[in-house]
Amino acid sequence: MAARFRLSVCPHDTAKNLFGWFALNTYLQRMMACGIHFEPADSFLVERQQVLDNDVQVVYANPYSALIFAAKKGHIPVARVVGLRDETLMVVPKDRPIPADGEVVIASATDKLIVHPLGQTLLPGIGLDPSRVRYQFVGTHPKAAQAVLKGEAHAGFVFNETWRGLSATTKADLDVVGETRDGTAFHCFCVSPEWADQAEQVRQILVGMNTDPKGKNVLTDLGFSALEAIDVADLEPARHLMQQAGVI
Repeated sequence: MAARFRLSVCPHDTAKNLFGWFALNTYLQRMMACGIHFEPADSFLVERQQVLDNDVQVVYANPYSALIFAAKKGHIPVARVVGLRDETLMVVPKDRPIPADGEVVIASATDKLIVHPLGQTLLPGIGLDPSRVRYQFVGTHPKAAQAVLKGEAHAGFVFNETWRGLSATTKADLDVVGETRDGTAFHCFCVSPEWADQAEQVRQILVGMNTDPKGKNVLTDLGFSALEAIDVADLEPARHLMQQAGVI
């Protein structure tokens, strides 16, 4: 079966469970009766550019990438994981509150993911004037927490999924001073305009996985309970957030 079509997945997710995404690709090929090539990328910036530069029919995208793919290439959001949202925690060293005066250094993975603008929405709630803040971009979410622990930053923006994965010892050395909870952002499956006439079929395949024993096994491997249908309107809250932050 010739692999004319392609699947791309956010590297944050393939890094956690590469086997599970290969299993999902196999499942999609069987259900769509066509060849789909899946080749994981190591960097979310590389993966994002590959999708922008090439024809990629199915993408599991982080929130920022999903907005870019929809805006620049016309990708259509079709499904997201039930109960899974991207949120940001703001952490400080244990018993060391943010200084009342002077510059405040906040460690953040990058300003190219939605975790950063989500974190910025927390500043008013803790009484921190944005004009006092200098951001230190450290490349990954775990490194943002490490920068706080090492005293390289007064505070850090940490992805909620990264926080859940930190050891109890690490968490004990940090205090959470703010956390987003509005469910604005989420990873989602999108299909390319080339597959616009098959978008509903892909949506139904994904949403129906939890009722198909083979599909359920794939979801279990990925740590997902089920997928639910979405459309482009569901991206609007995240788009509004990114526009307010001036990043799109």
